Amino acid sequence: MIKSSFVVLFSGTALILLVISLTGRQDYLGGLLGYWIGFGYTLWFYREALRSSELDIRSAIKRMRRNLFARLGMVTLIITLVARFHNSWLFTLAVGIVTGVIISFTIVAINKTNGERGEKRSA
Repeated sequence: MIKSSFVVLFSGTALILLVISLTGRQDYLGGLLGYWIGFGYTLWFYREALRSSELDIRSAIKRMRRNLFARLGMVTLIITLVARFHNSWLFTLAVGIVTGVIISFTIVAINKTNGERGEKRSA
């Protein structure tokens, strides 16, 4: 799962950088930052969900609640820093976060369903 996630992360990064170079608009750097944040958020959530699934219910709920606040705090901190120093990046940052979350969640879901059915891909 990690290998395909990195391929999609770097492909999206290359696409955003290509758009920045063709248009010359520095505002799209906020979209790049948001794309990375969205990807990191989903992969962090997936990793913590796997770790919490091995615990009993009470400690799993405590751990997921604590990690939810940590993830939300991280995203809030980055949004406030962007709002403070590069106010023009906010819209593209929001679009990038949404895009990163949707794409990474789709990749995780595809890999999870393929792994559960036991299908092996041939090269």
